[in-house]
Amino acid sequence: MQNATYRVLVVLGGLGSLIHAERAAELACHLCEGRDATLIFVYPIIVPLALPLDASLPDQEHDARDAIERGMFVASQRGCNAQARVVRHRHTADAVLELARVEQVEKIVLGVHLNLNVLRDYDRAETVEEEILCRAECEVIVDREPIAA
Repeated sequence: MQNATYRVLVVLGGLGSLIHAERAAELACHLCEGRDATLIFVYPIIVPLALPLDASLPDQEHDARDAIERGMFVASQRGCNAQARVVRHRHTADAVLELARVEQVEKIVLGVHLNLNVLRDYDRAETVEEEILCRAECEVIVDREPIAA
């Protein structure tokens, strides 16, 4: 396994929380220092059941492009090899875990910043994080920005 590329999946959205793409990308770059590594930045667009998977969701698509662009910029500044994926799915945890399995990653990085002004934002993030933590077949690192008092 010495010659294999170390692969890290970095989740930049879809958790129902505000994601700070730069912070998650920085952490992932730090984890890959000194390794032959590939970062895979993913932004899951969660499509409601009432819509087809390919439905136009301009706000989410804009957020995905923005987050991926930010992550890719950080990776390029740090000299990290990175790829981008925007996936459409009905369920966030399933989207992340399916991609992690397909890409055979060693780690999943979840960067989370909770917005206390959004009702139940904390609960939604915890539920998705917990599901990913329980079902992942690899190490999961959750980087939660400190919550301001």
